[in-house]
Amino acid sequence: MGITDFLGGRGEAIAFARLTKICRTDADLPYFWPHFLGEKCETFDFLVELIDAGEKTPFFFVQVKTTRREFTKTQTPPRLQVQVPEKDIRRMVAYPAPTYVVGVHEDEERAFIVSVQGTMSEAIPSITTAHELTADTLWGLWDEVREFWKGHEMTQKSSSFLN
Repeated sequence: MGITDFLGGRGEAIAFARLTKICRTDADLPYFWPHFLGEKCETFDFLVELIDAGEKTPFFFVQVKTTRREFTKTQTPPRLQVQVPEKDIRRMVAYPAPTYVVGVHEDEERAFIVSVQGTMSEAIPSITTAHELTADTLWGLWDEVREFWKGHEMTQKSSSFLN
């Protein structure tokens, strides 16, 4: 196992731990339940379900990027120096579901999230540290994804494979 595999695996574990942090005041549960998609999934590391969001479970996809590099010092707030290639951005935008990048600073065990959406098409050279995965950010993310799916019908209307 090389250093890249080690860092990536550790970053995914840290992202999982941050996403499943129990910080709700109404229940002794986390807001999210991530499902690891495995090495065969090129674009995403996790499919993440919302907990207690209704009968139809809303979800989103996450790609995790991990680094030990220093935060930028010239920008406010500082940025995490993780790169997301253009190819991945284009794939993420094409998904008909919310998609995010979680950047993990491995040494400090901190995780930050950014949305990938709309007309984005260029590589991301770094991500903001404005959205650290804290209790408030997790609640905002849960609410954002729930609201997205409220406006979308998640029921299959028909199929050729009935009876």
